[in-house]
Amino acid sequence: MKEFIRWAGQYLIAAGSMFAILSAVDAGSGTAFADGWRNNLAWAIVSAAIFIGARYYQAKSGAGCRACDTIRPK
Repeated sequence: MKEFIRWAGQYLIAAGSMFAILSAVDAGSGTAFADGWRNNLAWAIVSAAIFIGARYYQAKSGAGCRACDTIRPK
């Protein structure tokens, strides 16, 4: 259960931040929030799913992490 909460939290953070970035870009280009929030939300959900899915796959397959390998505990 703890692992599910971790991955769900990462997904929510990724989707929320992507939604905020996409909304800011749309607002900067002159699009009203009411006109573009559905598209922004859809893109954020899909892109966060791909991003977290790739991270989950790498974590489960045991892919090495260069930063993790260079840090040595004292």
